[in-house]
Amino acid sequence: MNFIISSAFVFLLVLITYIPYMIFMAIFAVIIWAIVTKKIASKGLKILIIMVALLYGVVIIGSFKTEKVDDSYIEMKEMDDNGSLIGLSSEEVIEILGEPEYKYDGKKGLKYYQYYAGKIYKESYWGYSYSTDYYDFYIDFDENDKVNNTSMKLIP
Repeated sequence: MNFIISSAFVFLLVLITYIPYMIFMAIFAVIIWAIVTKKIASKGLKILIIMVALLYGVVIIGSFKTEKVDDSYIEMKEMDDNGSLIGLSSEEVIEILGEPEYKYDGKKGLKYYQYYAGKIYKESYWGYSYSTDYYDFYIDFDENDKVNNTSMKLIP
């Protein structure tokens, strides 16, 4: 049973990775079909089908984006995911990460640290559009000055 589940997961991962190429192959197949079929007698209609298929392919494949993640994001994400800071004191956190960008003192003696957590740069396959997402890393301390929780948030 585990083999079937892992095989299905690998298949889906490969499928997702190669979606732009599969779309291109499908569009190429439509173009070849439009050229060789006898069902469409009009050359003008064949050219129209080919042009629409090519335009559709350019728009769809162009909408897929590649992501580049900086080292700071990777480091902070790993710390957040594995909870390696949980239970550390504020001094130990400062030794590991340096001084925080912002320190907040909350109610009942609780405090919060905020660090810049890196960015993800997203670019379309054609390179004509891009966006950058910036993240902050938040560390919450309990009343004993120990890390209680960590989280990463997208900066709006």
